[in-house]
Amino acid sequence: MLDPKAIISGARSTVSFKPERMVRELVAYGEPEAAATLTQLNPEAVAAVGVLASRHYSAPDNPMLDTAICRAIVEFIEGAARPLRRKRRVYSKHRG
Repeated sequence: MLDPKAIISGARSTVSFKPERMVRELVAYGEPEAAATLTQLNPEAVAAVGVLASRHYSAPDNPMLDTAICRAIVEFIEGAARPLRRKRRVYSKHRG
């Protein structure tokens, strides 16, 4: 995991999001491990993810905001940026 203080200290902008709303999106992008970890992050870590998300959102490939947030979550948890496992979201048909 990346150091939240280091990310926040260099922040120029941030994206606000509710972690519980991103769990479904992460799973749909094929990132269930990140979804499970996201629910355990403290507020400082969530703020750091918001900073990373703002960087992803302004990337040249111009991702949707949800995609940028998911990329940022994966980057924060794994310590390095990488593409999401799926390019398109696939939602589960059953609601549990």
